[in-house]
Amino acid sequence: MILLWGNLDDKSMAMAHAALVRAGAEFTFLEHRKIFTSDIDCVFDPENGARCTVTVGGDTIDIARVKVAYVRGSNFYDYDDLRDLPTDTPLAMRAALFAANLIAWLDSSDALVINPAGPSATNNSKPYQLAVIGQAGFAVPETLISNDPHAVNAFLSDNPDSIYKSVSGFRSIVRKVGDAQRSFIGDVNWCPTLFQRFLPGTNYRAHVLNGEVLAVRIESDQVDYRCGRATITPTELPADVAERCRRLNEMFGLHFSGIDLMRTPEDDWYCFEVNTMPAYSYFEIGSGQAISTALARFMMAADAA
Repeated sequence: MILLWGNLDDKSMAMAHAALVRAGAEFTFLEHRKIFTSDIDCVFDPENGARCTVTVGGDTIDIARVKVAYVRGSNFYDYDDLRDLPTDTPLAMRAALFAANLIAWLDSSDALVINPAGPSATNNSKPYQLAVIGQAGFAVPETLISNDPHAVNAFLSDNPDSIYKSVSGFRSIVRKVGDAQRSFIGDVNWCPTLFQRFLPGTNYRAHVLNGEVLAVRIESDQVDYRCGRATITPTELPADVAERCRRLNEMFGLHFSGIDLMRTPEDDWYCFEVNTMPAYSYFEIGSGQAISTALARFMMAADAA
């Protein structure tokens, strides 16, 4: 049984849903937005066996039958149900308990989860990711993560052409450090920030589905190509670079990842980070590359195994 858990206004989930429909696959879609009215009953009994069911409205889903799960949850505090309510309201606690139980069940079961909670959490620590990226054989730009203005100014003196971005998994726009930013460097006291030497070159995104690598080349006049016009073209990575991407996917314990790469004019390949819940829809829409079809095919094969 294939389980999708997410919302259809999330384009990546909607495209995976549509690809499964086109393929004629049997699957169950569990809408994340209904988390406030969903019930879960999980029992771990060493003598009588384990069981887990989810009830939404009048429908009951036997989660114990799930062999493959594609999970793209949302922050339920952003839903209208909790607008202007305290974070510890009983409704929020109910939703948190449901999510914790479902994720715990999936991660402890034999199901193939795209992606398990532990490996997915690595996206919240860019320092950890950069260490693993280096171990996989990719070059990493000179980097400083600090909340010390003196250390930051020293780094920028050595690397005057640098960018800055968030240290965590919260999305931030990658920008160059200019005079305006230098004028409030002292603010890093309150927010540790990641600074990196700026690299000229061409951006690439590699989506890895276990052993399959689906790559695109991205041409843009912006430092952060998501914030301007970009031309996205399907491409083949050099064999050694593709192998390093597979290695990274495996080292992080992921089944599906989005790896951000840069190829310099000197033909050196750098890696910036690994997205553990890739919003692949942007790249599929921009390039026509059938990532959702490959994802559906992967889920169907795992379900049939």
